Amino acid sequence: MLALGAAFLTLSSVYEPAINALLFGEILGVSASEILPVFALACSASRRSSCSFVRSSSRPSRPNWLKRGPQRNVIETIFLVVLALSTALTVPVVGALLTFSLMIGPPAAARLLSSRPGRAIALSVALALVTVWLSIAGSYTFNLPIGFFVGSIGAVLFLGARLWGARFARPQQRVVA
Repeated sequence: MLALGAAFLTLSSVYEPAINALLFGEILGVSASEILPVFALACSASRRSSCSFVRSSSRPSRPNWLKRGPQRNVIETIFLVVLALSTALTVPVVGALLTFSLMIGPPAAARLLSSRPGRAIALSVALALVTVWLSIAGSYTFNLPIGFFVGSIGAVLFLGARLWGARFARPQQRVVA
């Protein structure tokens, strides 16, 4: 629906550039001052997430109080703060709706295609990069907004992963208590 909204907004005769910039950003008009904070945040977030995954997977026999409690709450809080900061920093560049599409579509597809957290994160990043590059190429080729392609490709990725999982995934065993 976001993709169709982007296409209809561009094709309409009543056009408001300020609304378009807020919703869909200015991907091709990015300055260095907007890139550096996002890059620093990405480096910090990847460092934190890799540290938390290494800690959680390196100690399989951790005491019960570490599995739930203060340590887990701190990691979840840090994750939410990083997510909020990344959203706030990317809205001027990518726009509110495209940020939402890129943060939901590729990660949801990656989650359906992989059960391992590290592999799902790597796949999510790869799918988001492919989405952005294909969207830029599609926008250039077909003279439609990038938002149309980001939304469409995100939806296709999710639906494709959903169909792939329904067709090829092993049935999960249910634990009866």
